[in-house]
Amino acid sequence: MSVLVHRCLGCGHQQAWHERGNGGYTPCRCCRAGTCDPDPAPTLLPTWTSPGGIREPLWAPGTRRNVGTMHASTTCGCDGCHEAAARLTRREHPSAAPRLVGLSGR
Repeated sequence: MSVLVHRCLGCGHQQAWHERGNGGYTPCRCCRAGTCDPDPAPTLLPTWTSPGGIREPLWAPGTRRNVGTMHASTTCGCDGCHEAAARLTRREHPSAAPRLVGLSGR
């Protein structure tokens, strides 16, 4: 499933990489130190089905994922992520396609 993340302005990696227990998965000094300067604007990390290559839907902000595993986490639920998710969801929904304005032939 696709997810919204905040990237560190210092190193560019996901904010989650700076959290406890994740530093050992990367050689990045910033991530390993656990200090993050998160970009307030979320970034979409899309995923695709295999086989087929169809883009997967977005995890809703604030959703618990991978429950019951050692990789359990909660997606960010900040206002910026909620706004971005709303924009993305509207854009992806076929009936919510933007209307063409100002063209003849109604």
